[in-house]
Amino acid sequence: MTRFVVVTVDGGGNAPPTLAIAGRLAARGHDVHILGHERQREVVTSAGHAFTPLDALGFWNAGVRRSVPAAIGQTVRLAADPELEREVGHHLRSIGAEAALVDCLMASSSRGARAAGVPDAVLFHTFLAFWERSYRRGPVGTLARVRGTDPLREWDAAAVRLVASDASLDPAAARIGGRARTTAWIGPLEHGEPNRPDPGRPPLVMVSLSTTWFPGQTDAYQRIVTALGSLPVRGVVTLGGLAPDRELVVPANVEVRESARHDELLPHASLVVGHGGHSTTFRALAHGVPVLAMPMHPMLDQPMIADSLERAGVGRHLPRRAGSDRIAAAITSLLADEGARVRAARLAERLRVTDAAAAAAAALERLAASPRPVT
Repeated sequence: MTRFVVVTVDGGGNAPPTLAIAGRLAARGHDVHILGHERQREVVTSAGHAFTPLDALGFWNAGVRRSVPAAIGQTVRLAADPELEREVGHHLRSIGAEAALVDCLMASSSRGARAAGVPDAVLFHTFLAFWERSYRRGPVGTLARVRGTDPLREWDAAAVRLVASDASLDPAAARIGGRARTTAWIGPLEHGEPNRPDPGRPPLVMVSLSTTWFPGQTDAYQRIVTALGSLPVRGVVTLGGLAPDRELVVPANVEVRESARHDELLPHASLVVGHGGHSTTFRALAHGVPVLAMPMHPMLDQPMIADSLERAGVGRHLPRRAGSDRIAAAITSLLADEGARVRAARLAERLRVTDAAAAAAAALERLAASPRPVT
């Protein structure tokens, strides 16, 4: 049995793949201890893992509405906080970690692991191209470097880099170069089953935008439900527990739910309208469902993922301010596109035979068995 420590944060789509890998390590007989935000305690302990909250994460409040400057400031601190770096190193030593899996959002924590003499693997939970380009060159990466942490340098210094995404869609996979030895695309950790829409009923269109609030998101919801109201479809909007900041005007053929299990809707859906988030997008694709992506934020991975859907012929990319008529036209076009459905079904077949959690666990076992670094 090996003692692994997982360093994470409650940031939305980053948490499920991290916990899936932790679960697979535990299933293989290893001791798993998770360091994270206090809000994660219940979900972590209910999964049977030991949990220690990181006091230095007290500033993090991604579960509430934040202004763009506030969100950037907190994300910069998450990447480059020396106090967090020291606390992670302290806990790794006291726990006796033999290897650490660190969320890529926490670049200085990865450095803290190495300073503690613990070999580290960095987990990228969306396209590597996003992290190396938009994130590193954008305001978060730039300000993190000002604070003394270059995320790219810390990621490159890690013993292993695990990309929980699909190499065929990630632009970085074609240009990885000399870092191929330490970088592995393990595949997305989203699961699905063959799609089976009910031919006797109007097509089901599932709508799911971000569970993190972005300015203009309520307006986008309203334009989407208005578009659905003009079409012969069934619409189900799942808010993910994030209530709009005003009441939506909902047509008769659309149902709005505070939350819903995507895996209960997707096997019967003909289309997903989403924000281009990695988790929602790949869960839809794993079920063979095409995606109409309307990114909610230009600085995140959402536009890159939306573009990849168009290149692969399994979806469309619309701006979040697109009007209801344009949204309705895109939905109609995708529902009628037999080629998109065929390509999505083929991609789903490949995704469903990929066991990303097992690949990650095996890579971490090899890391733990390797010689420990010199501090």
